[in-house]
Amino acid sequence: MRTRFLAALCGTASLLAIAADRPAFAQNQAQAQPTAGGSSGLEEIVVTARRREERVQTVPLAVTAFSQAQLEKQQIHDIHDLAQHVPSVAVSLSQSDQNALYSGQLRLRGLPGATIYVADVPIGNADYQNGTGLQHGLSEGFAYDLDDLEVITGPQGTLFGKNSVGGLINYKPKRPTNDFEGYIQTTFGNYSDKENEFAINIPIVEDKLLVRVAGQMQQRDGYTYEETQQKWLDNKNYYAWRIGVLMRPTDDIENYLMYDGYWQDSNGSADIVAFLDTGHTFSTIPLPILGNVPLTLGNGPNISGLLNPATATATFIQLLGMRHPSLALYSGLQQAFAAQQALGIRAVLGDNFQKIGKDYFYGFTDEFSWDITDNLTFKNIAGARIFKQLATDDYTPLGAAFPILNIGVPGNNVNWGENNAQYTEEFRFEGRTLNDKLSWVAGAYLEYDHPIGDSELGSAALGNSIAGAVSYYHFHIVDRSRAAFVHGDYSLDDYVPGLKFTAGYRYTWDEESVAARGTSGGDGPPNPCTGTFLTDQNCYQSAPFAHFSSYGWNLGIEDQVTPDILVYVRSGNAYRPGGSNLNVTANLALFQPEHDTDVEIGVKADWELFGIHGRTNADIYHTDYKNIQVQNLVTLIDAAGKTHTNTVNANAATATIEGGEFQGVFELTKDIELQAHASYTLPQYSNYPVIFNPAGSETPWLYVPKWQYGITGTYHLPIDESWGDIAVSMTYSWYGHQYDSVSLGEIYTIEPSYDILDARVDWTNIMGYPVDVSFWMRNALDNAYVQGAVPIYSQLGFTSLSYSAPRFWGFTLKYRFGPGTEHEEATAAEPPSSAPPPPPPPAAPKSYLVFFDFDKSALTSEGRNIVDQAAANAGPAHVTQITVTGHTDTVGSDAYNMRLSRRRAESVASELEAKGIRSDEITLVAKGKRDPLVPTGDGVREPQNRRVEIVYGGGPTS
Repeated sequence: MRTRFLAALCGTASLLAIAADRPAFAQNQAQAQPTAGGSSGLEEIVVTARRREERVQTVPLAVTAFSQAQLEKQQIHDIHDLAQHVPSVAVSLSQSDQNALYSGQLRLRGLPGATIYVADVPIGNADYQNGTGLQHGLSEGFAYDLDDLEVITGPQGTLFGKNSVGGLINYKPKRPTNDFEGYIQTTFGNYSDKENEFAINIPIVEDKLLVRVAGQMQQRDGYTYEETQQKWLDNKNYYAWRIGVLMRPTDDIENYLMYDGYWQDSNGSADIVAFLDTGHTFSTIPLPILGNVPLTLGNGPNISGLLNPATATATFIQLLGMRHPSLALYSGLQQAFAAQQALGIRAVLGDNFQKIGKDYFYGFTDEFSWDITDNLTFKNIAGARIFKQLATDDYTPLGAAFPILNIGVPGNNVNWGENNAQYTEEFRFEGRTLNDKLSWVAGAYLEYDHPIGDSELGSAALGNSIAGAVSYYHFHIVDRSRAAFVHGDYSLDDYVPGLKFTAGYRYTWDEESVAARGTSGGDGPPNPCTGTFLTDQNCYQSAPFAHFSSYGWNLGIEDQVTPDILVYVRSGNAYRPGGSNLNVTANLALFQPEHDTDVEIGVKADWELFGIHGRTNADIYHTDYKNIQVQNLVTLIDAAGKTHTNTVNANAATATIEGGEFQGVFELTKDIELQAHASYTLPQYSNYPVIFNPAGSETPWLYVPKWQYGITGTYHLPIDESWGDIAVSMTYSWYGHQYDSVSLGEIYTIEPSYDILDARVDWTNIMGYPVDVSFWMRNALDNAYVQGAVPIYSQLGFTSLSYSAPRFWGFTLKYRFGPGTEHEEATAAEPPSSAPPPPPPPAAPKSYLVFFDFDKSALTSEGRNIVDQAAANAGPAHVTQITVTGHTDTVGSDAYNMRLSRRRAESVASELEAKGIRSDEITLVAKGKRDPLVPTGDGVREPQNRRVEIVYGGGPTS
């Protein structure tokens, strides 16, 4: 079956490649402007997936990239939204607060451990199995004023940053430029939504000292009402800010310093009790004659009936007559559950437990770049970040009388539940040798994570503490990670045009130390634990440093079959470090690293068929996943003889994951565009010990849908250009069902599939002014679907669900200022005269544009023809002077681009001289990254200025 599956997808990829034989097209910058002079005219984005600027269509990886404009128009506000637009992204939350990513699962191609980068710095604890949530605020805290957002799937680590088995998500903030420009944006909508965003770019000293400041805020009412404390849950209240300073003391040195932060304070999120077993047994109580009677949540008579002499006899007789004798721990629980069911999913009974959601993140990033020579660059990226988080939740909000499971320390709204610091350092050398045939990167990475204050985890859990008493402890986790890596791409053009070989290697050393103490256990070992923190809260326990190390590698071969078709095969290997468990027996104290190795085959193609411009990218992959770390419930008996259920991490399985991904863009007409994506993910355990799950290898895979797809349609109204542009777009997404539990006895194990429809109307450049207005609607059909669960029915007798947000709608107004935003008045057409003037005689052009391939200075055959034509027309035009001005892209360092500009101008000048133009009649000018946009022959602005301008000058009739 697997062979047929792979063969079918390979055949599909081959057909796409064969159908896509078209010429190359020009590259766009991250603002996602339409290209000109290319075959498709489709948008293009420059990515740094391989730590150098490349067109996304020439990168032999599964990469999905969004410009800031695309993020806005496709309404991607957080990582959860990516699942509606990117293949193989799976996010499941156990809370409806979409900011609480720490409480759920983020997986790429079914694999956990995706690394999130901000400004090229990986964010989050190195031990993401034990780390409790350093990534959860990144969605809102960084998703504004970006150059682009990149999602890369598959093992990563031989090029830069942190080792990752699943892939990475890279936020790239917009860097300062030489223009005084920016924007102001405001949004208002239902649920009293108020959002403001701004950015301002200030060139203090042109080319030398540039500053960009940006910020964002949102305040919105919640959509779930909490009856007890009479407040709205699932609200929004956050601020984010960013200051970037770009310094170029010389043409060869560039330094980018960024300070950014994020703060939010909300009422927390809602969990709805959906299933309840009032007869769930937690313990037993010895009674005369009856013996050990099971103690349950709420089935049978109240225990107070036996304690009251007036009712003791009747209660005892009632117990004798019951088929299954039991005592009610909480009377009235069934009635409270019925009351909650009557409220629906947008209200909860709540209790006196204060729900809190607070985050405070801030940090500094510094990237230093030195172009030692044209072919050798040194880069150093350093980061220091602070993460503070306080979250509490009531997973059983059935009233103040039923504190069955609360997470968090009651009454604590000051002390942070998580308080950590992260320091990272990466340095590397990048170069090109062997006549530019070999591009290589070599470097090292260091990371240190440690607490800067107590981190508290508290709970009132009936299953662990029959009286519902609060138990909590402080934990202290320290992680260190070190790595060295090397990566290279070698061109085999001499043998097969367009063929390239890739190889990379990485070795990583990881260490982890874990310690925890009870409420008043002090900071050291004088009072070791005799049981668990649930029974002995005044103790201290620690695990020594655990050491892990492993290699990683990447191999690949790519073939640029034509300028518009790329076919590639790649394979990678990465590892996920192990860690320590506390409060368990010695044989469970340590869990080992896990490894994955994948093989990926892909094709990227731009094509035109019957006037339709298209881009179709597809890939298939196979992953071997070994020594998988899974969370399991184990039953332990403490020194007092009491039984406890603990969650531990253990290496329990091996598996394979097979799948395929597709992304397409289709420009049906100049006014209609479709975008589509789809993915198929099939994970299967090949070994899963029955001691962890009786289902063995049939154990389902958590948090991964087998199928997911989406399609976006955009229609530009055919109105006069002087009015601006009005575009109507709609996005439909479908997300398959996924498992959220593998435990026996669970009543809710599968989150059903769901679909969602978003709509948007954008009016840009209103009447020629730099003003845009948008009307948007998210979840337009107001679908309510389950997006997370707390499946502990088998442990505590209940299951709570979190639901999606309701329909949101609103208006966004944006004002842009700076170059290119000036108002252009429409000029009235002159009335026709009675006799039209005679047509002018044909004349040779007096200026020419010669375009170059990305990062190249050699003339293409088309470019050489243009230069030759310019030389031939110079004589009849009586030219005595020709100015040749070179330009480069808007990416890369200024020094490098200036040198590339001059080399391009020199290539044109050499060709002009070869065709008879005297060298003293040619003036060379290099402008680097200045004047980035020029009009092309078809009237479309060329977003990347890979060009040389030839302008005639001099002579009386020139």
